[in-house]
Amino acid sequence: MAHAIVRLDKLQAVYAGNLESVDIEKDLDNGSHVVVGGLAGMGGEVVVGSAPADVENEEVLLVATPELMYDERLDLEDFYNPVGVPARAYHYTIGDIVTITDDGIDGATVVGEYVVPQNGSERLIASDERGTTRFAGLVIAKENLHGKPATVYRVVGC
Repeated sequence: MAHAIVRLDKLQAVYAGNLESVDIEKDLDNGSHVVVGGLAGMGGEVVVGSAPADVENEEVLLVATPELMYDERLDLEDFYNPVGVPARAYHYTIGDIVTITDDGIDGATVVGEYVVPQNGSERLIASDERGTTRFAGLVIAKENLHGKPATVYRVVGC
């Protein structure tokens, strides 16, 4: 099964270290979006990460764990974040730019429209309007990422 691929084009958290280690409740692709809860009980600063339940008020974080694969026959689309292994999640800042392959987004994205989170799902959804969600990404380009169609978005609300 092919998994979504994410590219961190311009993300302030990469430089400022504004990230979390999250314990996820199910296998997730990079490019997924979670909200954080309390400590996970795994030791250290690992927090619980889960699907958003109130996208109008909750801060969503981008799951983007470095793709470390020891089997050289595997490609980036073979990588995912398994349950039981802390994943890396980034806090957004307005102006951040991210690229996600389209198989990681529900619906068809269009330049000039938006991607927004949805209650009960870790996946963003394409939307023709910004809506009332706390997080929103403005689609600024359509590209290919490792041979797969992808959406480039700029964070306009977080």
